[in-house]
Amino acid sequence: MILNSIKQNSKGLVTYVIVGLISLTFIVTALYGIDFSGSSNAVAIVNDDEISKDAFLSEFNNNKRRLQEKLAEKYTPEYDNALKQSTINTMIDRRLLGQLANELGHATINEELQVLIRSNDIFKVDGKFSLEAYKRILRLNGYNNTQYEAIKLDELNQAQIKYNLLDSAFVTPSALKKIHELNSQQRQFNYLKLSADQYTSKVKVDEKSVRGYYDKQTKLFFEPQKIKVDFIELSLNKIAKDIEVDDDKLFNFYEDEKERFTTEEERQAQHILVKSEQQASEIVDLLKQGGDFEKLAAQYSQDDDSKDNGGGLGFFTLGVMMPEFEAKVFSMQVGEVSAPVKTEFGYHVIKLNDIQAGIVKSFDTVRTDLVKLYTQRAAQKLLYSLTEQLTNLTYEASLEEAADQMSLKLDSSEFFTRDSTQYEAKFIATAYSNAVLNEGLNSELIELSKDKFVVLRVKDKLAQRQKLFDEVKGEINTHLTTLLTKTFVDKVANKISDLLKKGDAKSAQVLIDKNQLKWQKVGWIRRDSKKANAVIINKVFALPKPNSGTVYSTQSLDKRHALVLQLSAVKASNDMPSAPLESTLLSFESDEMFKSILATLRQNSDIQEFIER
Repeated sequence: MILNSIKQNSKGLVTYVIVGLISLTFIVTALYGIDFSGSSNAVAIVNDDEISKDAFLSEFNNNKRRLQEKLAEKYTPEYDNALKQSTINTMIDRRLLGQLANELGHATINEELQVLIRSNDIFKVDGKFSLEAYKRILRLNGYNNTQYEAIKLDELNQAQIKYNLLDSAFVTPSALKKIHELNSQQRQFNYLKLSADQYTSKVKVDEKSVRGYYDKQTKLFFEPQKIKVDFIELSLNKIAKDIEVDDDKLFNFYEDEKERFTTEEERQAQHILVKSEQQASEIVDLLKQGGDFEKLAAQYSQDDDSKDNGGGLGFFTLGVMMPEFEAKVFSMQVGEVSAPVKTEFGYHVIKLNDIQAGIVKSFDTVRTDLVKLYTQRAAQKLLYSLTEQLTNLTYEASLEEAADQMSLKLDSSEFFTRDSTQYEAKFIATAYSNAVLNEGLNSELIELSKDKFVVLRVKDKLAQRQKLFDEVKGEINTHLTTLLTKTFVDKVANKISDLLKKGDAKSAQVLIDKNQLKWQKVGWIRRDSKKANAVIINKVFALPKPNSGTVYSTQSLDKRHALVLQLSAVKASNDMPSAPLESTLLSFESDEMFKSILATLRQNSDIQEFIER
C-alpha cells in the first residue's frame, strides 16, 4: 500500500492541532438510558455526524458472534452490555479520527483502497485476487463489501495520522542514553541448578496423605465434559479428487490458457547512453558513417555496466527495461539503429541484434500441469457453489438431509473436551458455542483453513464427572512427591546461598559436593544472550548491582528446579545508541500521543449516545 504523501509543511502539525483542540469550546454530552429501539435511526451522534443503528448492529453482532465462539457456554447476556459499550466506543473513536483526518486534509484515494484489498492473500485464488472469494469471505464474516471498504478507508485515513505522529514524536538524548545504558548493560555470572528429580527416590508419600489430599481437593479431580459431533466437510483437496478430466475438455482449456504456456519473445540489443540529445545525435551520425558501435560505446557510454561489453544488454523480455526504451526495442528490425531515445537516465542510441520469438509449449509437454490447473480451477468453482448450497440447506434442514441431498459424507468425531488438541481450535470453539452445544442448532458454515469448510452439530454429550480416588491416586502421589522434593531443593539452595553470603565458601563447597552439584560457568552476557536460559538471564538482570564483592541469590526457576545465582560484576557499554532502539522508543512515544489525541478529541467534542444500559 502506498499512502498519500504527507505534505512537508504538515510535519509537527498534529502536535499543533492537539494544543489547538484544547481551546475548543464544544460541550461533552452523554445521554444514557434512552431506549435503543426508539424512533431515531442513530445510536450515537459525533459532532453532528450520525452512527446509524444498522452500522452499529452489524459491527456489534460480528463482535458478539466472535466472543460467543471464544467463550462458548460461558457467554451470558451480561456480556451484551459491556460489548455494546465497547463497540460504540470503538465506532466513536473511528469517527473522531476520521473527522480529524478530514480537518488535516488527509484523504485516501480509491486506488489505495483497491491496492490494500487486492494485496490481501486471503482474497486470492491461484495467486490472483478473486472477486468471488472476496465476497464469499466477507459474507462468511458478516460483512458486505460496502461496509468492509468503509472500515478499511477509515483505517487508512487513521494510519496517516499515526505516520504524522511518528514525525512529531521525539526522545531526548539523555533519556535515550539512559535507556541504552540499561539495554546494553553486561553482567558476569555463574549458577548452580538444583533439580527435584534427583531426590524423588528419597521421598515417600504414604497413602493416607494421598487420600487426605484427595478428600480436601475433590473439586480438582473432575473429568471435563466431552462431546461428539456430526459434521459435513467441504475441502478443495477432497473435491479435486472427484474431478474427472477428459481430453476434449483439457484441450479446450489448453487453448484458453495458451498464453500461460508460451515463452515470451526475447530481443538482444546494445546501447550507448549519454547525457544530451545533441551528443546522442552526433553518435548516430558517426554510426551512419560506418563507425564501430562497440568502440563508440566504450568511448562515450555512461552505462558502466555495459560500456566495456560494447554496450551489450543480452536477451530480455518486455517489462524488464524502462518503458520508453523497450517500446523502441520491440518495434525495431534486426540490424536497425535507433534515433536518440530519452529515459530518466539520459539519451540512448540502440542497436537491435537478434530476435527470439516466443514459443508455445505443446499440449503433450504441459499435460501434467494442465491437469493440475484444470482440476484446481474446477474444484475451486465447485467448492464455491457447494458452500453456498450447504449454507442455505443447513440453515433449515438437518445435517443428514443436507448430506443426502448434496451426496456428501456425514462424518462423526470422537469425543473431545473443550481444551482438546485433537481437532482445529475453531472446530472445537464452534462445537462448544452456546448455539451448538446448548440450543442444539447446526453451526454456521465455518472456514477452518484456506479452502476447507465445515458445518457441524452436537451428536452426543458426556457430562462432567467426579474421578474416583483409584483413578487419580497415582497423579496425586506424583504431585505430592514433587512438592516435597522441591521444598527440599529450595532449602539446599538457600543453605548454599547463605553460606556463600557469609563468606564460608568451604562449607558451601561441602554441601555442593554432597548434592553432586556443579557451577555452570556463563561469564559475561547481555540481556539478549543465548548462553543461558532466558528466564535465568532475566533473573540475573533483576539482581541489584554488586557494590563490593559478589552477589549471591536463591531463585525458583520452576516447579521442579531451584537456582543459586552468583553475580560477579556489571559493566556498561561505551557504544552509541542504535537507530533501531531510537525507532522503538519513538514508536512508544507516538502511541502515547495517539492515546492523548483520542482523549482530547473526546473531551472537546459533542458526543451523544443512544443505547440502553
